[in-house]
Amino acid sequence: MRRMKKMFLLALAGVLSLLLSSAPSHGADVEAGKFFFERKGCGSCHTTSGPEARIPPPARHGIKGPTLWFAGSKFRPGYLAKWLAEPEPFRGVIYGTMKRGRYPHPALSAKDAAKVAAYLESLKDPQMPVGVVPRWKKIPRKVLRRARILFQKKQPCYSCHMVAIRKTVYRAKIEVGGHSAPHFKKAGHRLNPDFIVAFLKKPARYNPNGRMPVYGDKPFTKLSEKDFLALAAYIASFK
Repeated sequence: MRRMKKMFLLALAGVLSLLLSSAPSHGADVEAGKFFFERKGCGSCHTTSGPEARIPPPARHGIKGPTLWFAGSKFRPGYLAKWLAEPEPFRGVIYGTMKRGRYPHPALSAKDAAKVAAYLESLKDPQMPVGVVPRWKKIPRKVLRRARILFQKKQPCYSCHMVAIRKTVYRAKIEVGGHSAPHFKKAGHRLNPDFIVAFLKKPARYNPNGRMPVYGDKPFTKLSEKDFLALAAYIASFK
């Protein structure tokens, strides 16, 4: 009995030691990432405070990159570090334009990318509910059917968002959709499902200068809670 108690205390001490030793390191990475972000002038394209106010359309040409004040709520952990080291476009066009061309975002070293990502992941929307979307290993058939009807027919989301769908005949994926909004290719690796629900309900909170339809208090098309969850789970299933 004493031996078991001793082993338990040793294990507990090891866990506490690990937690205490990792916390300062993470905090240091956040501060280092913030310092790098500010020193390199990332704020000239990206804002880190919000929510932002809506501005007149002519002034929107000055927006060079997406806001990041809720980056930690939006992106899955670990995604930003990989993206910053090897940036690729979220759209088929350069941000804020309908022009195709070389994606201008600079690539960071793996070390710097990890620090900046730690800082961005610390930026969260305190009002965003978490744990909203069930973490299904496989989306139930009824939920999947509901989501597909909403996504493809009732709300043709791919008119703005590019998606990669599987063509039944050849079992190969083909890309369909528009370029005026972020693509949903591999969205499951990128987006937090809870954020998708929050964005669908209050798009003006996260992108007040965008053209996303409103499904919340003054709905363009009213969606139920089941609709929001189904769409979020469906979009998060794109791998």
